[in-house]
Amino acid sequence: MTIRPACIAMTALACLMAGTAAAELTPEAGAKITELQKSLETRSARWTAGETAVSNLTEDQWGNLVGLDTNAPSGPLAPEAPETRLRSSVDWRNNGGNFVTAPKQQGGCGSCWSFAMTGALESYVMRKQGKPGLAIDLSEQLYISCSSVGSCKGGALFPRFLVRQGLPAESAYPYAEANGSCSNAASGWERSAHKIEGWGMVLPTVNKIKAALAHYGPLPTSMQVYEDFLNYTGGVYSRVAGKRVGAHAVLLVGYNDAEEYFIVKNSWGPNWGENGFFRIDYSEMHSRVIFGLTTVAYY
Repeated sequence: MTIRPACIAMTALACLMAGTAAAELTPEAGAKITELQKSLETRSARWTAGETAVSNLTEDQWGNLVGLDTNAPSGPLAPEAPETRLRSSVDWRNNGGNFVTAPKQQGGCGSCWSFAMTGALESYVMRKQGKPGLAIDLSEQLYISCSSVGSCKGGALFPRFLVRQGLPAESAYPYAEANGSCSNAASGWERSAHKIEGWGMVLPTVNKIKAALAHYGPLPTSMQVYEDFLNYTGGVYSRVAGKRVGAHAVLLVGYNDAEEYFIVKNSWGPNWGENGFFRIDYSEMHSRVIFGLTTVAYY
């Protein structure tokens, strides 16, 4: 995805998320962060909070950070990956090479579903070709504009479009933070589109998700976002407090049994979390966050 450096080419929300807006932390946002930091200390939480690229957003803007349709029909079950002899940790950013593209920014469009599934396709192509670190950047905008999966108001983790049509390079339809029209895509994009052979749902248990991640590679997955998550700056996240923001799609890229966490790629840009990534406690599969409830594997 092309990152436009000037705010004149970006929505106000995208400017804030990119850290390009000359706005200091608002008193209200600062007070919430201070209160959250105290709560984290009291609970001996394993994560830290502070100012992030999304800390200044108002409740009216929260909807643009998420956008997963949780009422969408589910697909077939993926063939179960073997759960025996699982490694104690997997990180596809360093698993015989880097098979994960850099975190991108959805900006002022509720297109997390597109970013999660497109990111998984980029990883899929690298794995299929045996080319870690491949300079691949596929078009989230084409997924938004040319499929019936969703829009800037949300979409589903339902990658049938990737089997039938696939996605071309970002240059075929640069990200516009808008619904757009498929007619704006480059002519003949279908000829260079990358496709998957098949896909299926992964049952939401820690072991089955770990096994699928090790076997199939990075997995698009779901979570419920709460207000405290917006101010996450590092560590192993577990929900502490705050209002519900909405359902969100992200890309699962690793796990660690010793410290019991998953490693996940977000789509709020590199100025959030751990350079755009976060770690989340296994226990959040069973909290209000219900991490991993909808998880998809490509094969």
